[in-house]
Amino acid sequence: MPDVRICEMVTRDGLQSLPADEPVALERRVALVAALLGAGLDFVEVGAFVSPRAVPQMADTDALCTRLRRPDGVDFAALVPNVKHYERFAPSRLNVAALILSASEAYSQFNTRMSVEESMRASAEVARTALRDGLKVRAHLSACFQDIDGSDSDIGLVVRLTRRLVEMGCAHVALADTKGTTHPRRVRAVLDAVRREVGLDRVGVHFHDSYGQGIANCFAALEAGVRLFDTSVGGIGGTPFRGAAKDQPGGGGNVATEELVWLLDHHGMSTGLDLDALIESAGMVAEIVRDCGYPRLPSKLVR
Repeated sequence: MPDVRICEMVTRDGLQSLPADEPVALERRVALVAALLGAGLDFVEVGAFVSPRAVPQMADTDALCTRLRRPDGVDFAALVPNVKHYERFAPSRLNVAALILSASEAYSQFNTRMSVEESMRASAEVARTALRDGLKVRAHLSACFQDIDGSDSDIGLVVRLTRRLVEMGCAHVALADTKGTTHPRRVRAVLDAVRREVGLDRVGVHFHDSYGQGIANCFAALEAGVRLFDTSVGGIGGTPFRGAAKDQPGGGGNVATEELVWLLDHHGMSTGLDLDALIESAGMVAEIVRDCGYPRLPSKLVR
């Protein structure tokens, strides 16, 4: 069994940040998922069952799911914010419902128009339904390290929400640096508190990279005991493409899968992934973003 499990986000958190007027063809999404599987990934968040008006790039998630065949031992996930959208998710043949909620009242209102507690209740309803149907549940918990105004998050709230998500049956709770501006010292402080009160067996991290600290934050999380990491091939996602510099799609983006795997390989930590195949997959992503007018990826391993 690998020392570290990588959860691939490019087909959801990555592609959803592309401009609405540049839809990524279904065939390219299918080919990208196949390439990710070929690189050895056993967890891929393939899309999102959300409002097409709010997230246009995810509008064809239903159609994508009809084209995918999930191999044994592989988890295919999609974002499912509430039970209304669960009705679309249920027949999709995916096996993981991904919840989305926040440890920030401000960001929760901005992203979902609900309070943290209202969002938790909506997530709990999705979790109960998915578990009843024999499916897995994971959660994205936003703004765990810093709030959207740059102030420190409420560590006590992060701990309480993480505990509730684990207790409701989440196989994996990803603590996210949504703003992408946190740093290793803060990462250690949050994870130390979560480890003491909840444990880290089902806790992972999802770092955005606005200040270029994503890899450093991953290493801090690794040293703290985390073994689950959300990343995105090519490093895209995180910040929407609109408003980003033309030579840096997605602004800071996500931590690039291939860069984290390179680091882990050189640190003697196994992932079960083929680095060369990941770089080839990132090349496919580079072609997609070039077609949207962005000449290069955030990843330093792809040119």
